[in-house]
Amino acid sequence: MNICLGRTAWATLHYAMHKSWLTQLRQIRISTLVRHMTWLVAGIVLASLAIFSASTYFMHQGFEDRVRGELKTMRNVVDDYVSNIRIRLAREASLLAESDKLRAALAARDYAALKAFAQKAVYAANASFTTIIDEHGIVLARGHSSKKGDDIGKQPFLRRALDGETSVDLVRMDNNGLSVAAAVPVFVSGQQVGVLLFGDAFRTNAFVDEVKKVTDLEMTIFDGDTRISTTIMHDGKRAVGTKLESQEARQTVLEDNLPYVGDAPIFGRMYKTVYWPMRSDQGDCLGIWFIGTEVEGMERVITRIALSCLVSTLVIAVALSILGILFFRSLVNPLERKAYVDGLTGITNRAGFEKSFKSVFVEQSGKGALFLIDLDNFKAVNDNLGHPEGDAVLIHAAKTLKSVFRGTDIVARLGGDEFVVYAPTMDNPEVIDIKSHCFLEAVRKTYDLPGGGSVTVTASVGVALFPAHGGTYEVLYNSADTALYAAKEKGKNRYVLYDAGTEMASLGDQTS
Repeated sequence: MNICLGRTAWATLHYAMHKSWLTQLRQIRISTLVRHMTWLVAGIVLASLAIFSASTYFMHQGFEDRVRGELKTMRNVVDDYVSNIRIRLAREASLLAESDKLRAALAARDYAALKAFAQKAVYAANASFTTIIDEHGIVLARGHSSKKGDDIGKQPFLRRALDGETSVDLVRMDNNGLSVAAAVPVFVSGQQVGVLLFGDAFRTNAFVDEVKKVTDLEMTIFDGDTRISTTIMHDGKRAVGTKLESQEARQTVLEDNLPYVGDAPIFGRMYKTVYWPMRSDQGDCLGIWFIGTEVEGMERVITRIALSCLVSTLVIAVALSILGILFFRSLVNPLERKAYVDGLTGITNRAGFEKSFKSVFVEQSGKGALFLIDLDNFKAVNDNLGHPEGDAVLIHAAKTLKSVFRGTDIVARLGGDEFVVYAPTMDNPEVIDIKSHCFLEAVRKTYDLPGGGSVTVTASVGVALFPAHGGTYEVLYNSADTALYAAKEKGKNRYVLYDAGTEMASLGDQTS
């Protein structure tokens, strides 16, 4: 390229030294002009080739690095999600195990009351199953509709519960498949009378759909090497029931019990993938988590851009190089943006809230208030009126929160019908009372059911103050969560302010 441009520049300088450019140009032979222009065009083409070969390489490399980073991030998000499920199930099961109704029914062997309690527990906590077992391991009642019996006796974590120890683990149930389950002993007057088994199954597509909505990444949950929940489509439908194609991934995860990171084919298309084991507390690999993104389409786009640039001038080549990089960024950067925004409501999601909250939490030196919100009767609307109406309820709740709280407050959806608000500098009980009542009144809405009757969606709110109720994120969150459960226990449609002295609600025990 330098030789080409140099020869052209030398010829130009030589002519300019003797006569004007226009005069010499008239005297240049056509063959000489063509020769010089050929060298110039060759130099531009070589420059275009060099620039876009480098751009293509760095675009591919940047794409690889960004995707690897996003896959690693989402693997951590999934692991945190399962950890949160375990914590939630243990907490909810422990609260249920302390119920006087359950204890009385177990002591009296009142099977009808036990069945009603189990069914109510499944509905109230939106769990997949609830099973009540006596102190000998015999099933007394189930809160799920299937008549097929679960293989209770072979579960190690249940044996620990029968020995008086609360246990939470990843298990495979005969009827529910891969699940996270909590087993909590039930005592009456210091004597163990049974065990409450409480869990969430992974067989639904709700979680994998949420991951794809937030990140645009494909996700699959395998029971062994069989897909039980997935966002990947095959022959026009979800690929549920199909097998893992990659023998290398199967060997690494299921047999070696190690993560697999790399390219892998799925139904004839190549994906950037991460497969990692779903392990029980005993270290057994029961299934596989998968997250990935297809790359063939991106490679075709990059190749097309590079080829078009080879026949362009240097200016066009540089312009297309910039456009190519911007195009690449437009494809990959939404992964980062979507990772922190709830796709349905448009407000911050759990990952975005924790990132923003921790940033504010580190920088602030004053006080603040954390509001945990859970919609009451949301499931009834979703089940009877359908998901579009349920989505409208969630959007209405998000808009209400944005309108009630300040622009500087962090408003987010944690998932499902759970929302959270962190209000920096807000610690005045009167202000908290006003904000809470405004939200409770505005969010309340009644819906007519198709078969007659109606259901009213309200909200329960738990409030905790920083630093009085928690000097760290985890402690403050747990305090607000305790207040939220108190609001639920006291009849819902109210807010409760955490009382650090009694671990109960006090000042904020108010209903709308």
